[in-house]
Amino acid sequence: MVRIILFFCFFLFINPVFTQECYPEDNKDKRAVKKIERLIRKGAYYDAIDALNNTNGSAFFTELKSEILWRRGDFFKAEDYALKVIDLCPENSPKAYYFLGEIAYKRKDYVNADIYLRKAIDLQIRDPYYSDAVMLYGDAKIIADIINNPVKFDPKIVKGVSTKDDEYLPIISPDQELFFFTRRSSRESLQSITTVTVEEFVSSKKIGNTFEVGQALKYPFNIESNEGGASITIDNMVLYYTKCIRDAMGYNNCDIYYVNRGDSSWSDVKKFPKGISKIDSWESQPTVSSDGKTIIFSSDRSGGYGKMDLYEINKVDGNWTKPLNLGSVINSNEYEKSPYLHADGKTLFFASTNFPTLGGFDIFYSRKDSVGNWQKPVNIGYPINTVADEISLFVSTDGNQAYFASNSLDGIGGWDIYSFDLYDKAKPERVLFLKGSLLDENKQSIRDVELEIKNITTQEIITIQVNKGTYVSSLTLADTDDVLITIKKEGFAFNSTYISSSDTNFNLPSNLSFELQSLGEGRSFNIENIYFDNNSYEVKDATKEILIEFAKYLDLNTLIIEINGFTDNIGDEEDNQLLSENRAKTVRDLIVMQGISEERVSYNGFGESFPVSSNDNEKGRSKNRRTEFKIISQ
Repeated sequence: MVRIILFFCFFLFINPVFTQECYPEDNKDKRAVKKIERLIRKGAYYDAIDALNNTNGSAFFTELKSEILWRRGDFFKAEDYALKVIDLCPENSPKAYYFLGEIAYKRKDYVNADIYLRKAIDLQIRDPYYSDAVMLYGDAKIIADIINNPVKFDPKIVKGVSTKDDEYLPIISPDQELFFFTRRSSRESLQSITTVTVEEFVSSKKIGNTFEVGQALKYPFNIESNEGGASITIDNMVLYYTKCIRDAMGYNNCDIYYVNRGDSSWSDVKKFPKGISKIDSWESQPTVSSDGKTIIFSSDRSGGYGKMDLYEINKVDGNWTKPLNLGSVINSNEYEKSPYLHADGKTLFFASTNFPTLGGFDIFYSRKDSVGNWQKPVNIGYPINTVADEISLFVSTDGNQAYFASNSLDGIGGWDIYSFDLYDKAKPERVLFLKGSLLDENKQSIRDVELEIKNITTQEIITIQVNKGTYVSSLTLADTDDVLITIKKEGFAFNSTYISSSDTNFNLPSNLSFELQSLGEGRSFNIENIYFDNNSYEVKDATKEILIEFAKYLDLNTLIIEINGFTDNIGDEEDNQLLSENRAKTVRDLIVMQGISEERVSYNGFGESFPVSSNDNEKGRSKNRRTEFKIISQ
């Protein structure tokens, strides 16, 4: 015990005066240095201390003191002596820089670790420290670069759902109307005067631009003490979530469950089959793709790459496949959990303890390449990630807002939910989210309708069979992609909508409903989005795409029609008459070019006659500038 006390007291009292001698010059000092270095290598630290008792305060002896303390794990004192050394001999003390760098790295002070370790290497530190210095420097530099290049991050508390209680594990439905999260609160026990902690799975509805405080979900939820970590399908009809049940042996087994949504309530809880949910492993935190055909989740099942891996299952012919490990690009020998697959189907956010992390768990993201393989994950950056644990991140359908829970910000309670504008580089691809209803002229739902969504750039087509009068869909788009939506139903008029990439429908989930009109001889129907240049009968590219679809409609419906053109009252009346005729002829010619017989399509122009709205304002005039088709014969 005396020897231990002497060791820790030694450097507090011996050699209080330090001198600026960077190298041993006389033979006595040289021999002393070699002897002490030999004792240090042997681990004979007490003997090395005895030898140092008989030396002066030169920098090279001080560096040896720092080394002994560093090897003994007394990093605070080792750091103090190393700083004195580099103050005396800033260009002659590679080991002191190494000790400082290694200590900084252990403290997660990666910026200083980067500086010190780089200096140690520049000063040609020798083995046994060189290899470790190079390895640590490589790691420290990567993390220091993340810290030295902070990303945009201005978190704001999500009002309504954040309370004096704890709220965490947030997700929002794809239409951004429902908020699901877990709330933990303390309540007085009915059996005693003590308080108990209650954890509940909660939902909240959007009211205006904010969410209400939320209520605990009723049956079949909140039966067990630990439920949450949810994901909901694009139509809000199927909810996948985690439920943990403690068995008789005390093992808290977490598995994935799902429920179907009815008109007024949820169905009974259903569990995935044994091949997916296992009794001897932990399956949790599901995230479902926008098409409902893929689920990614976290599991500690055997056979993975690390302590916890990400897996996916796919729905084929109505059945879920066996779990498939996402592979070594995503998974590591560490922990991967809390996956969130964005609605673009190509961007995956998740938490990992694998390098490079600033602390324990950091948020990473990965994207699929052109052939569908996941690319190397990217740390989402500082200060989103910190030395603390960041364990989950949810990103809105439009890709602009990210949501997370934290107890380290200046919130309302302990854990609160925050949102921030996601910086551009980390944003998913652009997603057009649409939902709405299909109604007839009497505002009644129409069933058995085919809705076609076409990407104008790629010509990719999504076809939806609408059987209950409502639809919901999403489409991943490039920034410049336009979309054409066409409704197809026998016995009803052609109906389409063109959405430009600059349209505000791209910015938020959009409610786009359609009113279908029944066919009848003599009836006229507006063809939406037929655009011409000002005072010209040259059509815009968007119009050509619409007329291609209109020609397909005529190919399926043996109608004889007349194309009618109309203008507003701006300009000369005779000029407007001629302009309307030329525009109608242009539309007719483009339809005929698609293979429709000229005998089936005539044209006429009516100028500024027969307005459907007031010409006193631009909104009314825009309605009067229109192209219609009239049914001559069915």
